[in-house]
Amino acid sequence: MQKKMPQSFRWLLLAGSLGFALACQSAPALDKVEVDARTLFADSCAKCHGADGQAKTFRGRLLSAQNFTDAKWQTATTDEEISKTIKMGIKKMPAFEKKLSAAQIEALAAFVRTFKPAT
Repeated sequence: MQKKMPQSFRWLLLAGSLGFALACQSAPALDKVEVDARTLFADSCAKCHGADGQAKTFRGRLLSAQNFTDAKWQTATTDEEISKTIKMGIKKMPAFEKKLSAAQIEALAAFVRTFKPAT
């Protein structure tokens, strides 16, 4: 035989569930986590592209890495192309799609734009 729950306990349970539901709705979305693109670039890209984006590192010269300070390249290359290259790799550059999150790739692509020379 099943025992009946006291009415006061049911109200308490209902109020707690409602409070939990409201709290979950106001929680920040996980995909809006900020990415430190500068550090990510230093850790993942600077060995070839250089901290200054000029690709004048030993590995950069050896692998013919892209110079991000090249105004012509910056103008001719779309944000989508930069993101795709980070994801899929190109020539000797490895793919980062399985190593980095979508937010990290997006942040890196935006960071590459910071090397654009002032006009």
